Amino acid sequence: MIVDETIAAISTPLGEGGIGIVRISGKEAFSIGQKIFSPRKKKAGGDYPRSHHLYFGDLLSREGETIDEVLVSFMKGPHTYTCEDTVEINCHSGIFTLRLILQRVLEAGARAARPGEFTRWALLNGRIDLSQAESVLNIIRARSDEAVRTSAANMQGYFSREIGRMRQELLGLLAWIEAQLDFPEDLEADSAREGQLQDELGRMIGLLEQISRGAQRGMVMQEGLASAIVGKPNAGKSSLLNALLGEQRAIVHELPGTTRDLLEGYLTVRGYPLRLIDTAGIHGTADPVEQAGIEKAREAVAGAGLLIVVLDGSTAWDDDDEAVVSLMREGQPAVIVINKSDLPQQLSSAEMGMRFSGRPLVLTAAIKNKGIEQLEKSIERLLDRDLGTAPQESPVVVNLRHAEIVDRARNHLETARQALTELPLELAAIDLREAWWILGEITGETAPAELLDRIFQDFCIGK
Repeated sequence: MIVDETIAAISTPLGEGGIGIVRISGKEAFSIGQKIFSPRKKKAGGDYPRSHHLYFGDLLSREGETIDEVLVSFMKGPHTYTCEDTVEINCHSGIFTLRLILQRVLEAGARAARPGEFTRWALLNGRIDLSQAESVLNIIRARSDEAVRTSAANMQGYFSREIGRMRQELLGLLAWIEAQLDFPEDLEADSAREGQLQDELGRMIGLLEQISRGAQRGMVMQEGLASAIVGKPNAGKSSLLNALLGEQRAIVHELPGTTRDLLEGYLTVRGYPLRLIDTAGIHGTADPVEQAGIEKAREAVAGAGLLIVVLDGSTAWDDDDEAVVSLMREGQPAVIVINKSDLPQQLSSAEMGMRFSGRPLVLTAAIKNKGIEQLEKSIERLLDRDLGTAPQESPVVVNLRHAEIVDRARNHLETARQALTELPLELAAIDLREAWWILGEITGETAPAELLDRIFQDFCIGK
């Protein structure tokens, strides 16, 4: 790609901090950098600025006044993130400082970068493919250690290489089929080769199935699992949220109905990132404000990947408890919590165990922080069971786009394998081509421009 523009953006979060970075990339990056930066020392010999060297000096306004003391690196393409000439200004991080420096860079001839434009240039210049570009965003947004490791591996091309190998193998299968179709008089029927085709397709289908099985876990580890805390009023949901988070996020009061709206907090439970949602108590009420909160609670339960059902062990089972249980979907992962276990009990653990057979049951006294560790262990075991453990060998899908592509490609390969034995070879070739094309959407080789626009609009401006 030949770039005739020079772009610039703040590449670190706005706010107070030790270091902030303004990045410039494009054919005028070096000239802009030299125009606005005055190094404190220059070595004799006229080789300033040297590529991939760091210089200390002053960032100057148009009038020649110092805006900030900075460290500036000049990096000659193609050995840069974008493969274009790049200058990075390391300054003191403050909202006004960073904005003043960016404004000065734009005055000197750059234009403001669009969201994800630096990474898009890296893609268009061939430094990375689309899957690697998405992994850049994934590593920024990762919500667990496992997601960071997976995104880092994919950013290095692990997933792309596996997909690339599969596409090359598909081209080999297509070449043999095309030869059979175009030169039938020159090629004898080769039952051994047909058997090999079946085996190769079976192996590829197996790998895609393995990737699909790990997709749910990968997306949970990347984005966090929506986890709704649900129960009747005054069961101790807010106390449980506070105990799990280790902070006073929700207001706790003995008056029922204190929580009127959804409260959220992020928590990592034994490696699993959870987006905890404290919901309004489920009960019959004529109060329109409480009704609105309860409706939001119902929506949160419907969309949750994990339910933490809180029962008040100090009160008898009633219609409100029945209403809570009625919201649970068949097969929806859930942990049953009998709270207030430090008070005289009116709920039998044995009876609740039979009522919620197959679901883990934990006793807690959330306000005293008792039973929380056992609850975390139960959540870990439940998610290990439902999501499996971290895959060691196969690539990991961490976004819905890749998961859908893998499923579509697998379906075409299964149809092609069936066609090799029952239908004309032309039909098998059609599905093999479709699978090859679909898998190319992962790396971007067959992705339309509109898809690139949609993906990069989610990036931050400085990346």
